[in-house]
Amino acid sequence: MAGESLSPGDLLCQEDFRAELAVADEDDTCIDISRAYAGDPDTEEEEEYLALLANQEPHRGFNANDTLVIDSWFRNARLEAITWILRTRKTFGFHFHTAYLSMIYFDRFISSRSIDRRHSWVVKLISVACISLASKMEEVQVPSLPEFQTDGVIFESKSVQRVELGILSTLQWRMNYATPFAFIRHFIMKFSRQDSPARETISRTVRYILALMKERHSMSHRPSVIAAAASLVVINNSLTRTTLETQMNSVAYPGYLNVEDVFRCYSLLQQLDVENLRSPANVSSASRSSSVNDIKRRRLTFDDPDKN
Repeated sequence: MAGESLSPGDLLCQEDFRAELAVADEDDTCIDISRAYAGDPDTEEEEEYLALLANQEPHRGFNANDTLVIDSWFRNARLEAITWILRTRKTFGFHFHTAYLSMIYFDRFISSRSIDRRHSWVVKLISVACISLASKMEEVQVPSLPEFQTDGVIFESKSVQRVELGILSTLQWRMNYATPFAFIRHFIMKFSRQDSPARETISRTVRYILALMKERHSMSHRPSVIAAAASLVVINNSLTRTTLETQMNSVAYPGYLNVEDVFRCYSLLQQLDVENLRSPANVSSASRSSSVNDIKRRRLTFDDPDKN
């Protein structure tokens, strides 16, 4: 239903091979890649595992000429939404995979709808629904819906649930997607040729992926491509098209990776100011509880159209 208009009324009517990623550093960007698939990166079992992950990648993203990419209002709204998702991930201690999954839901749902810019709150409501669904997919402890507040606004649970159903329907209930964090162990170890990569290498790779999430073209790149490009740019950020291909050919990289795709993503990552990037503004559990008390919150309610 591409191009379907999305009004507030419409909103309200509406195999599991993943890497478990643990936060392991005070700057919240170093993950424990040993908790990913534990096989040797050069074994047949690892290749089979990666092939299964590749089958779970979202292959359809935004096209370069899509209005959603070109429109400045949507770009700003999307940036705000993804920034909030990343901040919320840190607040609740969710896995990075959960935040990326939320972004996939958000982008795929939004790309099939048109949002009335007069109702900017709709984007916030969709963001809450996306991270709520992703946390239900990936997290052991899932916050209650009222805990997901955006700028002091708490949406009624029934409103969020209706949007969740709309997202599930639009995505045809396919909610289990691979993300770059499922691939980075393999590519970091491959390209660095180290069995135990330095924490800083892992941390910088994560920061590149987080930075790319905020870019409107992020969904144009498959997660495996992003993971490979991020690993390469951390190891050597001055590769040319030829030297990148040489680097990839020096190891046995998976057959589903295309050198040109990796280089395009690598070039985009080179442009990002990642060294200044950290996970969105520090939000501790203390600040989380104080924000509940200090912020004057508005509870949004909506009339059920069936009652009108």
